[in-house]
Amino acid sequence: MIGKGLPSDSPNFGPMRVFHPLCLLLLLSACTPSTNEKQDPSAGDEQVVNERSQWTGYYDGTLPCADCSGVTTQLWVRSDSTFVLRRRYLDRDTLAFGTVGNWAVANGHLELYDQLHVIRRLQPTAKGLLWLDEDGAPIVSNADHTLARLGGEVADEIPRMRLSGSFTYYADALSFRPCAMARNWPSAGGREWTDEGEVLGSMGTAELQERYLGTVAKGGDPWAMEVECSLAMGPAMEGDGADEYLFIHRVIRTLDPGQCP
Repeated sequence: MIGKGLPSDSPNFGPMRVFHPLCLLLLLSACTPSTNEKQDPSAGDEQVVNERSQWTGYYDGTLPCADCSGVTTQLWVRSDSTFVLRRRYLDRDTLAFGTVGNWAVANGHLELYDQLHVIRRLQPTAKGLLWLDEDGAPIVSNADHTLARLGGEVADEIPRMRLSGSFTYYADALSFRPCAMARNWPSAGGREWTDEGEVLGSMGTAELQERYLGTVAKGGDPWAMEVECSLAMGPAMEGDGADEYLFIHRVIRTLDPGQCP
């Protein structure tokens, strides 16, 4: 039973039951920000929190595309220094592509990065964030490249997307680590937890465990895979409360180990 749904461009998205009234922007865990983040070392904790809160939020827009009618782009900039980017090429994809990583602020720009390199830079504007080119410069175009910052309540669920990573099952614990990230998410099959899983035929946790044991040499070995997944709140692994889970609805394909650093 999970949190409320967010706007989705995917026909595979459906309503979800509320498990816990937590917001993704108030996650309990934290990741280390990039060393290139520009912060005053003399600044107090309250000042740092206020500066970071200027960036955290949910951004949404449809960016121009050379050979399609646009790219629906959703960006969650989260208070635990992580981001989730979800993009779908209109008229081409039925399922959005997801990217998970960390973010930092450098030279007045928001930098999205994984453990290997900076993925994208964005520039703040009065409306939200301006999508920059690969060199960090504004894109020369008459089209709007802005992701609008949406106000109001931020729901505690991220819709289905394609995501590559390593799945591990050991001692009754299931976890998923997105490629090029150090962090693991507790994981489960999507069928038992969401209305959309029941309706749209998600795989269950038992099936996920069976497929894992039939693929790896021994329990605890990573299974590199591309999955159809969603992020939402689930019961805490230890004690009361809730944790953010990565729910696997479908295994799209197995990856070679070298494809997922």
